[in-house]
Amino acid sequence: MPAKSKLTLSVDATVLNDAKKKAAEKHVPLSRAVENFFKFFATPEVYCFRCGKKFSSDKAELCPKCGWLSCPHCRVCRCDLNEDTAVAVFYMRKVLEDLLTGRVK
Repeated sequence: MPAKSKLTLSVDATVLNDAKKKAAEKHVPLSRAVENFFKFFATPEVYCFRCGKKFSSDKAELCPKCGWLSCPHCRVCRCDLNEDTAVAVFYMRKVLEDLLTGRVK
């Protein structure tokens, strides 16, 4: 098992209290939630919306036509989606980006 390091953070008190409550409801230690977020932030892995396989977004190629990640397993990108599905995937991605950059309140 990898060694653990202690971390001190300063966050808004209300945010911390709400996070502690949510973590307790879900039976997830707050330290695990923070560690999982850091892991994703440092080495993001996503699931293909077509084949469902997990892949590293850092290592995936971008489609030159649509600019979306191309799944390294099935080669699917936005070009293979109908418009309604592409819009849904786009807005789910925006939620993730907002979360990672702090725009979700």
